[in-house]
Amino acid sequence: MHEHLLIVNLHNIQTVSITFHTPHLVPIIVLVMSTNDSTPALDIHPPVQTHRPLRERRSVRLTVRTTFEYFTDGPMTGHTPTTQVAPSSAHREWDNFIHYDAPLEYFSRRYHLQDITECLYVASADAHEVDTLCAEAGVPFSHVLQIEPVEDVAAPDSRSEEMIEGALKVQKLTLKCPRQPEGRIRGCTALSASQLLAARDYLSLIMPYSSRFVPKHPPRFNVQLLVVAPAGHTVDVMSIVLCYLAFSSGHHAETVMQHIGEEEYDEVWEGGISQEGLDFVEHIARVT
Repeated sequence: MHEHLLIVNLHNIQTVSITFHTPHLVPIIVLVMSTNDSTPALDIHPPVQTHRPLRERRSVRLTVRTTFEYFTDGPMTGHTPTTQVAPSSAHREWDNFIHYDAPLEYFSRRYHLQDITECLYVASADAHEVDTLCAEAGVPFSHVLQIEPVEDVAAPDSRSEEMIEGALKVQKLTLKCPRQPEGRIRGCTALSASQLLAARDYLSLIMPYSSRFVPKHPPRFNVQLLVVAPAGHTVDVMSIVLCYLAFSSGHHAETVMQHIGEEEYDEVWEGGISQEGLDFVEHIARVT
């Protein structure tokens, strides 16, 4: 058996012994490390590259709190709200604000918009305000009967009918009456007999008809009718409504007026018509 010894001097290594053993010649390497304190030992492990966490490299500090000192099981006392309440003068007036989610409430307050029967409404508004009115849930009116007071009423122009073209077609009938009629009796309409008769027939032709024998028109028959006049002409509006209801129901105008008084309507539309005014309405309701 032969042995061969190889000594290699390396930096920081005092001796290296390599021994070969036969017959397989398997080398044996012996590393003799320096024991001299002045000579550092060889580090055979390469340095490991480490990375700092992202929050350290980005200078981000994350804090998780699992306790809340302000929440207790007991009742809260001495709590002061932090929300500053604006003074009432900082809010806009109701009359200058339209809440489009509930237009009927706004119109009922400002224009006394009231549904007398299904599909039939009354209101008190000037001519330039009529187009802004709408029925419940923002549904526009399909038909409008408008009373327009004027200083001088010419016979040929006392009644006019028009179709307003727009996103939705609106059929409008305008009745012109004297603003301050001479000899007008308190509680009586300023409309003439021919005008009141025309209004009665207009509503009768448009409104969905229903009775014990004839079924009501189906929902697709979408009619929303408005009878409107400026403030101070509520008697004229209610005279038209009473005349139509008395004609369509067959009841006396005074009986219809009593039924309206029993409902919870706006007080603007309750009363106001005198006995003589009811007699005039009843007379026109029975004209054939």
